Amino acid sequence: MFKNKIAVKLTSGFVVIVLISMLAIGIFFIQMFRQYAFDSREKTMLASARSISLAVADSLQTNSQMPGFGGYMRSLDTLTESKVWITDSKGDLTVMSGMRQGLGQDQGQGKGRGMMGSGPGQGNLNNSGPLPKEAENVIQEVLSGKESVSESFSSVYNEATLTVGVPIVDTNHAVIGSVLLHSPVTGVTETLYKAVSILVVSLLAALILAVGLGIFYSLLFTRPLKAMNRTALEITRGNYSARTGVERKDELGQLGNSLDTLASELGSTINQLFQEKGKLKDIIASISEGIVAFDTSLKPVSFNYALAEIMNRPQPYLKEDMEKDLSNLEIEVQLTKVMDEKKSSQVLKDWSGKKLMLIFSPIVDNNGKVTGSVALVHDISESERLEQLRRDFVANVSHEFRTPLTVIRGSLEALVDGTVEKSEDITRYHQRMLLETRGMERLVGDLLELSRLQSGKITMHKETIHIPSLLADTVKSLQTIAEKKDIEIEYLSEQNVPPVLGDYDRLRQLFVIFLDNAIKYSPNNTKVSVETRVVENNVLSVIIRDQGYGISADELPHIWDRFYKVDKSRKGNSTGLGLAIANHLMELHNAKVSVQSEVEKGTTIEVKLRLT
Repeated sequence: MFKNKIAVKLTSGFVVIVLISMLAIGIFFIQMFRQYAFDSREKTMLASARSISLAVADSLQTNSQMPGFGGYMRSLDTLTESKVWITDSKGDLTVMSGMRQGLGQDQGQGKGRGMMGSGPGQGNLNNSGPLPKEAENVIQEVLSGKESVSESFSSVYNEATLTVGVPIVDTNHAVIGSVLLHSPVTGVTETLYKAVSILVVSLLAALILAVGLGIFYSLLFTRPLKAMNRTALEITRGNYSARTGVERKDELGQLGNSLDTLASELGSTINQLFQEKGKLKDIIASISEGIVAFDTSLKPVSFNYALAEIMNRPQPYLKEDMEKDLSNLEIEVQLTKVMDEKKSSQVLKDWSGKKLMLIFSPIVDNNGKVTGSVALVHDISESERLEQLRRDFVANVSHEFRTPLTVIRGSLEALVDGTVEKSEDITRYHQRMLLETRGMERLVGDLLELSRLQSGKITMHKETIHIPSLLADTVKSLQTIAEKKDIEIEYLSEQNVPPVLGDYDRLRQLFVIFLDNAIKYSPNNTKVSVETRVVENNVLSVIIRDQGYGISADELPHIWDRFYKVDKSRKGNSTGLGLAIANHLMELHNAKVSVQSEVEKGTTIEVKLRLT
């Protein structure tokens, strides 16, 4: 747990750096101190050895003993702090410090006597302190005329020692002997041991100080990092107002300021994205076509509200129902092909009496990788119906024109060929052609009227109209037609009805169409009634009832279509455009109409007009 803490890592690293630095400095210092101590000791011993060499050389050259020389030799241990040996030119020991000795008159009288002769008050030459083995190499080098310094382990002192050798030369610069100083390095070693002890104590003190300072600086550095971490976690939770609160001028402060800036910019960007997402969601929701998005495994991930209406499903459209419906449409092959080829395609499907057009498109990211697909479900039933109406319109117009044209052509051919010769037959043919021509004229007039109404180019002359008076005039004008079929027109109306704002001629045309149809498609000896009354919300209701053939329930939704004729009316001379014209006239006056009909029981039409 703690090993993953940056404070522990910083403290440990700081302590390790301090320890390594202190150890490196201490070792370097001790090594330098040791070298300095040895160099100083060597220089001192060399200086002493040279002095002894000069003194001994003078005595040997004068061949007489210097006054006090014996005492001088005995005190050499103390003066030089070393063991002193003097050898002859052959390397044989002649004098050793600490002995009662003097320089004799006879040289080379034997190894037992050496260069020193015995005199009054002097003991015999005694080599009680032989040269150590490690000094032999030094003697050989010194006798060759060179000064020599050697560091080695001494068999005399059983420790590390310094051995210094200086040659004894005469006035002719010939080597006549050597002076050796042999001194242990106990003093230097003890000093080094003390230095090491001091270094250890210093390291312990530095360790404690380093731990304290390391913890302090680690906390000083990790505190803003913890604040940044808390801020980052708050940002991940959606709190973009979180700030680090770090106020420093160093890199950590810059990082904290950058994180604060990031939170601010990210919050602003997220808000903009949510706004754009809301706009996109509203746009998609307002689209009348259904939209379904699929992932790469062909599973639907999102859809809009229009899809439920297109698929004849109630809201909310459950995902399980949607998946089932899409599976029944069998579009998996098309989706797979679209994602494989990265090209859009479309297909037509039949669904619950509707004609659906599905347009599939791949979803491709910036790297060109397909991440899914989207399907646009468009209900083209209405457009198909309109297209069918267009085709029916052309066919009906062609049919309506072909029949009278055929009659007129046949009559003209008969007249031209002279087949008809009697005057009464010629008159009858002329009357037939005139009748057919008038029918064509009515058809063309209705087509032009319908075209003007649909284009919106018709001129309206609105004024206040008293509907009861308009209906009375309309009933009176149609009375002659009704009498031919012995049909009674009953008119019941309230006279104190408020006026209606509208175009007199267009409203009269509207009620003429309804009354003419009621008379035309009713059997003889029946009754047609017209009634007006004021209903709630300041609305005038005009009700027209007949006792005609009636209209079946499946034909009622189509009676407003152009050229649509029910079976009973196909035998008449109707153009099939009257109710289509009436529908547009009601739209111009913001009127509402309702139709109730039963086969062989008659039809009731109610028109509602807004009163002024």
